Amino acid sequence: MLELPTGDALRVCMIVSNDMLNDPRVSRHAEALGVRGFKVTVVCPLSERTNRMEERTGYEIRRVRSELFDYVKTMVKRRNPSQTSPPKAQTASQPPPRLIARKKTLAWLKKVILTLVSILLLQLAMVREARRTRSHVYCANDLDTLPIALIAAGFDAKVVYDSHELWPDMLLGIPEFYRKILRSLEKISIKRTHAVMTVNELIADVLKSRYSIKCPVLVVYNTPATSGMNQPQRTNRDSKIVLYQGLFMPERGLENLVKSSQYLLPDVRIVLRGYGGLESELRRLASRRRNVRFDRPVAMQELVKAAQSAHVGVVSYLPTNLCNYLASPNKLFEYIQAGLPIAASDMPFMRKIILENDIGVLFDPRDPESIARALNKATRTVELSRYRRNLTQVAEKYNWENESRKLLSLYSSFKHA
Repeated sequence: MLELPTGDALRVCMIVSNDMLNDPRVSRHAEALGVRGFKVTVVCPLSERTNRMEERTGYEIRRVRSELFDYVKTMVKRRNPSQTSPPKAQTASQPPPRLIARKKTLAWLKKVILTLVSILLLQLAMVREARRTRSHVYCANDLDTLPIALIAAGFDAKVVYDSHELWPDMLLGIPEFYRKILRSLEKISIKRTHAVMTVNELIADVLKSRYSIKCPVLVVYNTPATSGMNQPQRTNRDSKIVLYQGLFMPERGLENLVKSSQYLLPDVRIVLRGYGGLESELRRLASRRRNVRFDRPVAMQELVKAAQSAHVGVVSYLPTNLCNYLASPNKLFEYIQAGLPIAASDMPFMRKIILENDIGVLFDPRDPESIARALNKATRTVELSRYRRNLTQVAEKYNWENESRKLLSLYSSFKHA
């Protein structure tokens, strides 16, 4: 039972595995509680681009590091040298292929073990910092922080699990055997939590079915606050700008989005605003296409405002795994608050939001021609006008002012638990 001294605020510790420079959901979650009287601390890893301590509106961030973690990470890098140099020619003095294969396997195992050790060391450092907050409630953001929250909470504090996605299904390139281990870990851990929340109803249903969760799973859409800007700030009237705003990552269909440019009408332009590992490949694909442009990324708090210069927002995720297939991307709601009609992959959640509210079009993200047909349709004057009229009402429904009330109700219930 939580017993608060008279006048004492409920202390909440949120734990996240990124450095909190670009996590709008956790930032909004922490601020919503902090400005309403909760004492909120976010514990996360320290990176080269961040400071150990940071004060934000309504909450503080404590970033941690482990010198042993840094040391082990360095060892991993040393054991995984760049593969850019050409292989040496085979000589008679070289060991037989079987021995070479064995050495490679051993090297891989050592790398895996060192990587796991480094992760464990960082998690232990985060456990220590989280316990120092002496919080009444610990909120784990995704499966990789759930064990930290459970250990830090001990037997007295409450644990909230915010599953941003189906985490075991999200990881790329891992064998199914490891996914089963992660699902088993999630099933065991989730039984010890006091509340579970996620980003949409479809993922909530999977969690309830997969882990036999008896209590309701709270759904909190990852929506931005109402923008308060009634008139879009579009300056280019000759061209129709189709905007992708976000990370350049695998499985987001960006290669096909760029390829679709060859089928677009003459007045349609694609703008890619962001950064990530696929940028060089996307630039190569777009190098001979005049209707594709790259813009520099903007700060997290400027995403909605920056999007208002476009005409249509695009979400081109590929249905490569269950996590992607059921996704409710942040940018979907950011485009809504920016007043942008949406062209998106034909997948369940995005289909629901777009078709039920008549605010855009759907396409097959695996087919560049299908993408182009949708973009050409969405950018015509009649469709644009209809979608924009509908967006005025939709933005009043999908915003953080509405979603944050669910969080406040949940955490307020812990005061009386």
